[in-house]
Amino acid sequence: MIEQEASVVAVADGAALVEVPRRSSCSGCGHGSSCGTATVAKLFGNRSATRLRVVDQLGLAAGERVVIGIRSPLLVRASLAAYLLPLLALVGAAGGADAAGLGDVAGAATGLGGLLAGLWLAGLITGGSGARARFRPVLLRRVTGTASITIEPPHPTVAG
Repeated sequence: MIEQEASVVAVADGAALVEVPRRSSCSGCGHGSSCGTATVAKLFGNRSATRLRVVDQLGLAAGERVVIGIRSPLLVRASLAAYLLPLLALVGAAGGADAAGLGDVAGAATGLGGLLAGLWLAGLITGGSGARARFRPVLLRRVTGTASITIEPPHPTVAG
């Protein structure tokens, strides 16, 4: 399960609107200013948070901090469908055009057609009301207080 902390913005009709802070980098290295992911995030919006609707089975109130999550295998499958399928369709269509002996312009046009077909197919796989419900994050728990940090004394062989 991939988990993320969020703030409850509003509660109505058995659902909670939560706000998840948007990160400028993938948090893998902390180099947000020189990271390609951070650059793409800046290009596609300057909002500092994403709002999501989750089913409220805990009886939340606005202002509370919660943890939401999405199943890891589900996220991997959706990512593969959204990113890999169109790319494979593009390469397959362009390769098929090259094998058929079509020219460069026809190969490029066929590759573009393959890309569009792959995007359409990815939309069918990941889209629709039933699929959107599958990909919706779920409410896991409330955030309780602050985490305590325990620092253990160093091992005698390390301390010298």
